[in-house]
Amino acid sequence: MGAKAWEINNKVKVILTKYWIDVLKLLINTVKDSVLIKGDLRFKSGAAEDDATIIEILKKVEREILLIPEIKHISWHLTEWEKRGGKWVRKKEIKRKAGE
Repeated sequence: MGAKAWEINNKVKVILTKYWIDVLKLLINTVKDSVLIKGDLRFKSGAAEDDATIIEILKKVEREILLIPEIKHISWHLTEWEKRGGKWVRKKEIKRKAGE
């Protein structure tokens, strides 16, 4: 990993930490103009417990990361959350809707 990627990864971690997201549960990697965020989305000290709050936080985090000049794209690979059609949904809801 180059120095620039390391710097961007740290900026992303600062943004995530600002919203009480446990960065130790996530892999954050930068390649060219894309950031990969992969793993288990967990919050410290019960900062977000309901889905609506988590969705709002994810939207804010995404907006802030995309404000980093070098970043054009975020690739999310979260264990319980997925972005579908521009909207955040919990993966178990996706499975439930598919089974209907």
